[in-house]
Amino acid sequence: MFKSIKYVLKENFSNLFRIYSIAKYELLADMRDSKFGIFWNFASPAIQVFTYWLIFGVAWNRKPIEVNDIKVSYLPWLVVGYATWWFIQPCIQKGCSAIFSKTNVITKMKFPVSVLPATVVCKELFNHGCMLIIALVTLFLCGYTPQLNWLWIFYYMLCAFVFSESVSLILSVLTMLWRDIKKLVTSLIRMFMYFSPVIWDCTFSNHVPFHEFLNSIMKLNPVYYIIQGYRDAIFYGQSVLDHPVYTLYFWCVVLILFTIGCMLMFKFKKKFIDLI
Repeated sequence: MFKSIKYVLKENFSNLFRIYSIAKYELLADMRDSKFGIFWNFASPAIQVFTYWLIFGVAWNRKPIEVNDIKVSYLPWLVVGYATWWFIQPCIQKGCSAIFSKTNVITKMKFPVSVLPATVVCKELFNHGCMLIIALVTLFLCGYTPQLNWLWIFYYMLCAFVFSESVSLILSVLTMLWRDIKKLVTSLIRMFMYFSPVIWDCTFSNHVPFHEFLNSIMKLNPVYYIIQGYRDAIFYGQSVLDHPVYTLYFWCVVLILFTIGCMLMFKFKKKFIDLI
């Protein structure tokens, strides 16, 4: 176990520039494929946020979200949550193909395969930055001003990065073993969004049977910790120190996922060419 973790960490840290270069190349390649380039990095998430706000916020007349006697209008609340999901969702979905999409490189040269999931996450980190700019503009228009507590966003960004990297490690290897994994993840990712506090707060009302149990189950989702962390830092003035038990739980889950990913990567590192 420790040998596999050491192998993945050593290979990734010794190839940081290579990870950056591949992520940059993939990002620029996407921009070259479209006429407006980087414009779509801002327009695509903005259009989706506007759609969700129009349906759930306007058409369904969604009331402000209240936590600890602090009410937050639905639009800024939605934008912050979706900014986080806009980072995690493509990392998971594209992480499935992180290795399979580079089969031409793997078969022609000796290549550190374990760095490929990290290139996907680094690429999406740029898109996350674009979405955060949209979120900040929305917050300013809604009357919010930067506070010192907003710096906790960088911590939760790290959480999202490590979680996405861990899941991508697992899925990238499993996709090489069973191609159906990619189709399964593509089908389940939208459902996973509705089990995360992206467009609703994942809280069942008192009239729902076993609502306390269901609310506890919802919080077992690691993405809940990340998204709610962004909102706690921006809207509710809370830090990671306000929920140490939940923080410990999140990092235990991430450590388990990362360990599983490293073990799979180490076990099959010499068999990827045969699997292709």
